[in-house]
Amino acid sequence: MDKAILNQAQAEAIDSIQAAQHWTAEAFVRSHVANPHRWDAPCDVLNGVPLDTIIRALYIGYEVELTIEEKLLEMYREGLPCPTTPTEDSAFREGMKKACEIAEIKVKWSRN
Repeated sequence: MDKAILNQAQAEAIDSIQAAQHWTAEAFVRSHVANPHRWDAPCDVLNGVPLDTIIRALYIGYEVELTIEEKLLEMYREGLPCPTTPTEDSAFREGMKKACEIAEIKVKWSRN
């Protein structure tokens, strides 16, 4: 069985609930089964998450899926996937910034 794929907010919600409630995985699952739409902000990102996903996250583990913004920023930071000249790398980064602007994705850009 594979690890669950969660977004960052869902992962943080599961971790914070377990820390605050000192719940076992079983107690967490029972609570979610009893009322899968019970979670209050900021843990409301768990409302409606499939039981299978919750179980896999708690018993097998989870991986955090990057948002589109995070993926673009990661790609921007890494630059082109093959050795390039500084000019080509700069053009690639400028293209990434323009693509985000066109898609109206707000990303804080940095060199590091």
